[in-house]
Parts: sequence; C-alpha cells; structure tokens
Amino acid sequence: MKPNLFTALIAATATLTGLVSQVETASAADFNWNSSWTQPTVYNKSQTGFNDAPFQQFVQAESVALPNSGQFKLDPNKLNLKYDHNVSVYFINEGAGYRNQLAFEATGTTNKSGLLFNDISCQGNGCVSGNWGGNALKLGDGVKVGNVTAGTQLDFWLRADGLNRGTSANIFGTDTASNPDGLQHTVAYAYNNYILLAFEDLYGGLYASGVDSATGKRNEGSDRDFNDVVVVLDIGEANVKALIGATVPEPSVTLSMFAVGAVSMFGLRRRRQSRTSN
Repeated sequence: MKPNLFTALIAATATLTGLVSQVETASAADFNWNSSWTQPTVYNKSQTGFNDAPFQQFVQAESVALPNSGQFKLDPNKLNLKYDHNVSVYFINEGAGYRNQLAFEATGTTNKSGLLFNDISCQGNGCVSGNWGGNALKLGDGVKVGNVTAGTQLDFWLRADGLNRGTSANIFGTDTASNPDGLQHTVAYAYNNYILLAFEDLYGGLYASGVDSATGKRNEGSDRDFNDVVVVLDIGEANVKALIGATVPEPSVTLSMFAVGAVSMFGLRRRRQSRTSN
C-alpha cells in the first residue's frame, strides 16, 4: 500500500484464502466496551524485537479508497486458536484525525476482554497521519494480551474517536451487518506468520454526507481507505499456519482480484475532525 498498493496487496492474496468470508458474529451494539479499562503497558520495538518495517507496505495511502475491500473481509471465526500462545498486538500505523481506541475480546477456553490502545495517535517518522497531534504511539509499539489457550475465539473492536467521544462514539467490529452503518470496517491479511488488521473509522459510504436516512446517524465523508488503525496480531506461527493451511504458501500474482479502475485518487486532506486533545 502507499504508492505500491497493487504490488503489496497482490503479493498477499495467496495467504488470504482461509481468512476472508462473510460471517455472523457478535454485533458492535452487543459488545460491552468498559470505560473503566486502562491502557496496558506499551513496549517499544527495542524491548520486544518486533520489526514493523515489512508491514508498512500494507498501510494504505491516505484518502485513497481501498479497491475491492470485500475481498479482504475478516472472518473472525477463523481467529479460533488451535494452539496456546502468548498473544501480542503491535501498532503499525494510522492515518486518522480521530483519536481512536482498540479493544479485544477472547471467548472460549480463555475468557477475557480489555483495552489494547487508548489513544491511537502516531508520532515520529513514517506516520501516515503526519504531525496531527496526540503522539501516543511509535511505529512498532506493542501490548501483551497474555496467554490465550487453544479453543479460544478472538475478536477486535474499534471505538472511533473514543478518546474524545467516549460512550457516544461509534463502535465498529468485524461483522459488517452489525456495524452501525451496516458497512465493512475491517480488512485482514496473513503475512510473515502474522495477521494484519486495518480499520476504517468514519461512518458511512464513500464520501457520503448528511444524515443516513436508515439510521438517523450522520455520515462522516468516509474515504474508505482502511488506514485509520493498522495493527499486527501475533497469535503464533502455528496458529496462523493452521488458519491458512498446513504451510504458508509463497505469494502469487492474482490480478483478477482487483479492478484497476476501483482506486479513486485524491489529494491528501485533513480528516473531518482534527485532533484537538492530547
């Protein structure tokens, strides 16, 4: 992504087969976001040894709609761990004016939920958003979910501008039908034995404005670029291989998955709401 959007996406298509399909899962309205959650310890990449650089190619350029996003829809039912693992989540990048928050839920043999990142705002070189304020996270920063046992289902939730809006914020999950606007807000890729998740944080269809007559909520002029929160899940190599097959296949070129005309190029523009608090 960035200027090499097609190259990077095409290279990942061979590893996506076991992760993408439409499913029914818990609705965003049913998810219990606990406002008393606190930010867990954030570890930098010198502490964890995680290398974010290979994943930066999958960070979509700002205000460029992701073509055929439905091809990369996450099936959360596939995030059922076959093996125990100490799960971690790493911040890759963000291109949002909103001060977003991210939470997780584990159900099954391990049952817990909690906050992952309280203020997803990027600082330093390489941030898609540039210097928009907040500066809470550096590329590659990570948090620990802890030991998650085999037979546990994982899911992830974005609270859009949650730092500023609190309980009035929209919550977007992996189930398209249950999102407040009924639209997809997450894409997923399997790469280098990790799972990459990327979120769109604005309500409504591409550049939709005014009030959504179906819900009474206000459209937010979404650019549908799915770069507002980009994270990598470390669920363990064995679990990733179990999700996508016995081995991780070599990337292959599958041009048929993309419509070249689907990308709408627009100049870099500030999000509808700038970051106003730190």
